[in-house]
Amino acid sequence: MKITFTGCNSQIGKYFTGDYLYTSYDISNSDTWSDLLDSDAVFLILPKTETVLDDAKRFMLSAMDSNIKHIVKIGSLGPWRLIHSQLESFMREARIPYTSFDIAPLMNNIFTEQYNNGVLDNYRGRATAPYLDPVCLATAIEACVLDSSHYNKNYNATGIVQLGIEQVANTMIANGFPVTEIVNAQYAKSHTAMENYTHDFALMKTLGSRYVTENWTPHASLDLKRVFNLDSRTLDQFIKDDEHIFTKHFAEDKNL
Repeated sequence: MKITFTGCNSQIGKYFTGDYLYTSYDISNSDTWSDLLDSDAVFLILPKTETVLDDAKRFMLSAMDSNIKHIVKIGSLGPWRLIHSQLESFMREARIPYTSFDIAPLMNNIFTEQYNNGVLDNYRGRATAPYLDPVCLATAIEACVLDSSHYNKNYNATGIVQLGIEQVANTMIANGFPVTEIVNAQYAKSHTAMENYTHDFALMKTLGSRYVTENWTPHASLDLKRVFNLDSRTLDQFIKDDEHIFTKHFAEDKNL
């Protein structure tokens, strides 16, 4: 069996332990798909771009006539779930088995996406998020590959503890990472970028605004415990254990 993972150059890629092939690809460029289409199973990290839905559908049309028997992907519990749910419907109709691990925006990417030289970017407004241990996510992804019991299923991949930005900041400070300022730069930038796109992006912008106006937040889930018997480390434990990983910056971090 040939199993190919994308994301080797992302932080989550550092937690995989199996003997997989790794490839970099551009979902908008079919010339970069050959390694994936020649595989029995693939793990996909899809970028957050305005054309990703159409690009991914073109990839799935090619996958229908390929060796691919199972696609595992990172999904979303935030506004991007709108894009992922449409893609999942497309895959079901194309009879391409998939498994989606749907994550909340706050997981292990605090240091690679939100924190820089004491400034912590709060892109969720006042809302909390269920922190996710990257070891749990990586272990569950590996466990489901080519296992038909996980086909065409979505798992809410979260920890069980909801954290607000102040709790995140206090935990970082306690572990030697000073937080001198909390800003909302990424939230404002991402919502401005959605203004001139399709109806999908208009709805996603509305969904995202609920983080601020309605204090909306994804619920913590027991899926990883119930299905994969995984227990998440706390954010404090993650910071203490994994500094050798999260202090590096990886090319594909923002695809998560």
